[in-house]
Amino acid sequence: MRLFLFFFTFLFSFSVTAAPLDTFRLMVFGDSLAAGHRLPKKDAFYTRLEQALQDKGYDIQVINASKSGETTAGGLKRQEKALDKKPDAVLLELGVNDAIRGYPIADIRANLETLIETFQTNNIPVMLIGMQAPPTRPITYQQQFSKIYSDLATQYNLILYPFFMDGIFTRIPGSPLPFSDKVLNDNVHPNAEGVSLMVDRILPTVQEFLETQQDIIQK
Repeated sequence: MRLFLFFFTFLFSFSVTAAPLDTFRLMVFGDSLAAGHRLPKKDAFYTRLEQALQDKGYDIQVINASKSGETTAGGLKRQEKALDKKPDAVLLELGVNDAIRGYPIADIRANLETLIETFQTNNIPVMLIGMQAPPTRPITYQQQFSKIYSDLATQYNLILYPFFMDGIFTRIPGSPLPFSDKVLNDNVHPNAEGVSLMVDRILPTVQEFLETQQDIIQK
């Protein structure tokens, strides 16, 4: 009798806490902008995105595989571990930390190519999220950096969201740096209001991406 009760309790506990096996697993593979730097988990991008998608009727789990300070080279080192999470699809958001450090454009592109190809080789579709180089970089570098994402989207036939921080900053005439009330006091990372705006703006593109996946399940 005790043995029966033990197994009943175990099975009941598992059924309540475990996610359904057919829940679609969308991984966000990025840097601090996606990881929710200095924000509570409830306000992080991946949490807000999951809630927004579930509100739209998607049976989905958004997995956080983002790391603060991450570069494209760092992403390559972490990719195998990320694959162990068994994602069904990936939002790839990396590169801005490379640009901040002034890394060569060719190296950034090569690293992103390898990341994309590795995911695709493992039958994991990729949506590419672009960034912009900081305004402190030479204009030629800024232009070449932005072009990486559009070129890769064309090369690998990917859905592209051109700029992850779209709508966050405002250019002020005569000022060398943009202004925003939607970032933390470091003037870089989004605050809770900023994350909410980012999710609202990227959501239609993520939905477009998900609709290309045959395995996505809606309630």
